[in-house]
Amino acid sequence: MKLSEAHSQVISELLSIEHKAIADKLGLVETKGNKIDDALMKRSVALLDELSRDSENRKVVIIAAAILWTYRENHWEGLKDFLIVTLCRVGFPPSSIMIDSEFDQRTGRYGGTNSLIDQFAITIHQLNHEIFVGNRKFLVTNFQKSVWDKFDMVKLLGVSAPTSAGKSFIILLKCIDLILKNGGSIIYIVPTLSLVAQVSADFNSQLKAFQLTRYKICTTYNSEDIEQDSVYILTQEKAISAFSQTEQPFQNVAVLVVDEIQNIEKVPFEGDQRAKTLYDTLIEFRHSTTTNLTILSGPRVEGLKQLGVEIFDEREVDEEKTNDSPVASFTYAISKKGSSYSFNQYSDVLTKPNRLTITNSNLIKGYGGARYQNDFIEYLSAFTNNLGEQSRNIIFSPTTSQARNTAVQLAKLKEPTKGFHEVDSLVNYIKETVHNDYDMCSTIPKGIVYHHGKTPSHVRAVVEHAIRNKTISNVVCTTTLMQGVNLPAQNVIMRNPDLAIRAEKGVKPKLTDYEIANLRGRAGRLLKDFIGRTFILEENSFERASEQAELFPEAEKMLRSGYGEKYNQFKKEIQKGLSENVVQNDNNKEYAFLMTYIRQNILRHKENSFQRLMTVGIDIGEDRLQEIYDYLQNQLSIPHDLCYKNRYWDPLDLDALYQRRNLYNIPTAINEINTEQKLTTLLTQILNEFPQYYQRYFNVAEGLLYSACITAKEWMKETPLKQILSTAYFDNSNKIDDRIALIQRDISYGLPMLLKPIYDIKASGNMFLRFIEIGAYMPITRKMIELNIPRETAISLNNQYFRNFNLSDINQQNQIINRLREVKDDVDYWRRIQLEAVV
Repeated sequence: MKLSEAHSQVISELLSIEHKAIADKLGLVETKGNKIDDALMKRSVALLDELSRDSENRKVVIIAAAILWTYRENHWEGLKDFLIVTLCRVGFPPSSIMIDSEFDQRTGRYGGTNSLIDQFAITIHQLNHEIFVGNRKFLVTNFQKSVWDKFDMVKLLGVSAPTSAGKSFIILLKCIDLILKNGGSIIYIVPTLSLVAQVSADFNSQLKAFQLTRYKICTTYNSEDIEQDSVYILTQEKAISAFSQTEQPFQNVAVLVVDEIQNIEKVPFEGDQRAKTLYDTLIEFRHSTTTNLTILSGPRVEGLKQLGVEIFDEREVDEEKTNDSPVASFTYAISKKGSSYSFNQYSDVLTKPNRLTITNSNLIKGYGGARYQNDFIEYLSAFTNNLGEQSRNIIFSPTTSQARNTAVQLAKLKEPTKGFHEVDSLVNYIKETVHNDYDMCSTIPKGIVYHHGKTPSHVRAVVEHAIRNKTISNVVCTTTLMQGVNLPAQNVIMRNPDLAIRAEKGVKPKLTDYEIANLRGRAGRLLKDFIGRTFILEENSFERASEQAELFPEAEKMLRSGYGEKYNQFKKEIQKGLSENVVQNDNNKEYAFLMTYIRQNILRHKENSFQRLMTVGIDIGEDRLQEIYDYLQNQLSIPHDLCYKNRYWDPLDLDALYQRRNLYNIPTAINEINTEQKLTTLLTQILNEFPQYYQRYFNVAEGLLYSACITAKEWMKETPLKQILSTAYFDNSNKIDDRIALIQRDISYGLPMLLKPIYDIKASGNMFLRFIEIGAYMPITRKMIELNIPRETAISLNNQYFRNFNLSDINQQNQIINRLREVKDDVDYWRRIQLEAVV
């Protein structure tokens, strides 16, 4: 991006004003006269007028416009109108909405302008950035409009953009547009339950807005309860389970969306089961489902077009990408040299960082320390205080326990939040549904929460709502917030890139530049903030080139698919293992999953397996495939359909399990005597006989098995979480968090995955494992959970409003939704907001 010397000087002066203003606000440097004078304003307007006529300069324009508007003087009449025209011209009309308090979202019209010429200019630029869905008009960015236009030109489109670029919104609008025009179902695959909840709420809002009341949102697939007009919002595990129920589970698919597609890059790694599940799900869609449009979406990813060709064998394929963001992004970092500290400003429009010597270095404490000691927490608390009461901050933490501890320690140093009547009721709700001593109850009154994988789903739902409502100012989070969860924040604060407190064997895992770029993208969101800032508290902990202009370059990820690279790396070992009928052991962990994959494919697809395996990069001769198939056909005693239902178990192991089936005593009824003891005995047998699967799915220490099985029994019998955690054992936060993690990770997910084969063998169709997975056994409770109502809330609603409710066999989902609509106004506030995605 080549700027003239005069333009570079203007940008430099504007950045300097932003730099000094933030340094002053943080109390690091005392600056005076930090204003944009009229002369600089006029030169800035001239720069914007010229550069906005060239789309290559969007990034400079958004930065200059954001700084000019943020530090404007009251007497600058006409600046608003000028910036609206400028931002519309450069392709960011939604950014211009943030500077017009009179903008009418319903009509898409700006408030009155002082100039008729400006009104004409705005109208002309608006016409180029309007889209229509049904009879409603939406104003979109240049990137969003390009994506929208390409949707109608191809059958598969890859969409890549920074987090704040609004790609999810334009995808949502296209889904609504296509079902308005042609009907059909939507399949939307996301990686996490938090995203399931968020996307469900977004779809529910638009379905209601467009009066598409016949459409149902489903967060699980049940072959016995298929709705013609459905929006399936599924994790990859839920999606692939549909293909175990029937060969062609999804019919008349209008759009298949795969969000956060970057996760697929981990397919070759032995330990990442979720990436493999995502990849295998897409391969199943390729071979069994016809879709009118497929969308692959992810932040800052390369190679989506080729990925579409490789996975879906699609030829009408294209991609649309941008690195431009409608939000001005700045990175600030504190570096140390000797005993001196500097406050540094990074931006990719700078040739080198701007530096200010910190004069109040006594504010900085704990610099370079590995642990989060009291002095560092005091420093962090002062830092967030100086950002201001209205500031909304995401504070990155390396681990779940550290996130909680940081939030608790910060809360001790903060004053109670004032003016939010919801705070006390939120605390009481969490005490009522989790534990009186749950740490979040002490942090919420101070405007602080923590957000990580051990947070119960109903707490996560209400906390995310409180964050969006700005009841909460500071969110201490782990990497969970990098998986697309859309929470408003002006600032992201990071100490260092570490993902652990202590090193193992001298090594600490660290965030990659790509991961950091996505985390930084959480600062500033389209239609929310004009500027997003990332603060690095210890720049010295980051490796970088000397004097590079951007501390974290605009890192992108090149995506590749398939098993070919891993297969070719261990081709001889895999071929030998297949010939000698070897299963996974301690010596072949790195590639044994491919032997399982090959055997399952050959058994399932027979003569079509050669082409199937070639699709994913595995080239085995047809004669060799026939030999493997003949062996499996002749030697396996287990019915083949049981192998098909358990694709991540090796058929040879499944056969061994089948031959030992009479040795396993499995509980099958909810009120069975000694359920916990039977489960403990069964799990001990699996641990001893099939340790590789036990470690993959459950991996609970043998000494904790009986306790875990007691919790599993309580969980499936709809015992509220508060009651599960009510024993004297749960006397501190670590124990509470660990048990919640055990429930959400090992009991709800791992235990059903581990035991599914033996239940398929001995009690096909039995619901026992389903009860454990979902945490409920009553039909109405289960239906509500399947509608994405968190378990604790579903149990409460069932007990309070469905006691004598007669559920017929037809349209059960509609009956429950209608009942929830009837009682919605009687439901307390925090439970009611959890019904947003349903009613």
